[in-house]
Amino acid sequence: MDNEEKIEFQVRESRIALVVGAASSVFAVFIFIMYLLHPKKEGGGLLLYLPLLLMLVSGVVFCIIYYNKRVTIDEMNMCYVNWMGKKKQFTLDEIGFCKVEIGGGKAVLVLYDLLGDKLCKLDFGMTGMGEFLQYLVDNRVETEWNRERMAKQEKEMLIPELILNETAVCEEEISKCAEAFYKEAEQIFRDWEKRNKRFEAEWEVGFAEYVMEDLERKGRAWERISSLDDVMEKIPENYECVLEAYLKKDGEYVVNRRGEEVSAQIPYLVRCKSYQIGEGTRIRKSAEKIMEKEIRNYLEMLSKELPKHKYRTESLRLRHKLRKSAGLRSQEYRQRECSSSD
Repeated sequence: MDNEEKIEFQVRESRIALVVGAASSVFAVFIFIMYLLHPKKEGGGLLLYLPLLLMLVSGVVFCIIYYNKRVTIDEMNMCYVNWMGKKKQFTLDEIGFCKVEIGGGKAVLVLYDLLGDKLCKLDFGMTGMGEFLQYLVDNRVETEWNRERMAKQEKEMLIPELILNETAVCEEEISKCAEAFYKEAEQIFRDWEKRNKRFEAEWEVGFAEYVMEDLERKGRAWERISSLDDVMEKIPENYECVLEAYLKKDGEYVVNRRGEEVSAQIPYLVRCKSYQIGEGTRIRKSAEKIMEKEIRNYLEMLSKELPKHKYRTESLRLRHKLRKSAGLRSQEYRQRECSSSD
C-alpha cells in the first residue's frame, strides 16, 4: 500500500493543556519565590502553601496529560494511552459502538467494545478528533448521541453533527441531489427577500465547483476562479462543490465598509480521502437539513446586522459560474444550460 493511501494519524490533547499547565506551574513557583524574598510578618502557613501546592500540582498534571494522553491509529490498529501513560491496544473490529456524551461540561466520545465495556474516552477539544470521528463513520462504527442533551454544546457539536449525518454518493447521484437541495435553499433566500422588502435587495444563488487548489488561493469569494471545464465528464479527485449566495441591490453587489461582499458560502459536496480500509477516496455530501438550518440562522443574523452598519454597492463580476445543479456535465447539458440562460 502506498504511503499516500495508508491510514495513519494521531489524536492528542490540545496545546492549550500544555499552555495552561505551564502557566499555572510557573505562576505558583513565582508567587512562592516572591514570598520568600519579601516575607510578611502575618500570613503564610497553610493559607499560602496549600493553594500554591494545588496550583502547582494541577499545572504539572495538565502538562502530563498533554504529553501522555493520545490515540494512535495505524490502519485498523489503535493504541490508546491515558494521562498516566498506561497503554491499551485494540483494533477497529473490537469496537462495538461509541457514544457522544457530556463529561465535565464538555462533549466527549466514549468507545465501547463488543461486550459493552469502555475502551477509552476522548473529548472533542482534542487535536485530530474530527479526523478520528470521520474514521469511525467511514468504517460504519455505530455512534449514539442525544441531540437534545447536546443542545448546550451546539457550536462545539456542529462539525461532529455534520460528520455523523453526511452520506456518501456516487458521481451519477450528484446532479439529482444538488438540484433538489438547490430548490429548497433558493426558496429560503426568496422567503427572506419577501420578509425584508425594506432592504430592496435580492440574492444571487447557485453552486460553484472547484478543485481544492482554487479554494487555497488568497482573495475574496467573488474573485475565485474555477479550474474545472464547462464539460466535466468525470469528478476530479480534489473536487469541492459550494453553494454560494451574494446579496445584490439594483443589479450591483452589496459590500460592507471594508469592501467585503455580503455573501454566504456553504460547502455541500467534497471528494477527499476515505478512512474506510481499502476505499481510497469518497464523495461526501452534507446533510441538507443541517445546511438549511445554517442558512436560516445566517439570514436571521443578517436581518439584524444590516440596519446597524453602512453598506454600499459595487459593480463586481463573479469570476466563476453559479449553477442550479452540480456534478457531471456533458456537451448536451452545456447546450441546454446556455439555451435556458438565453
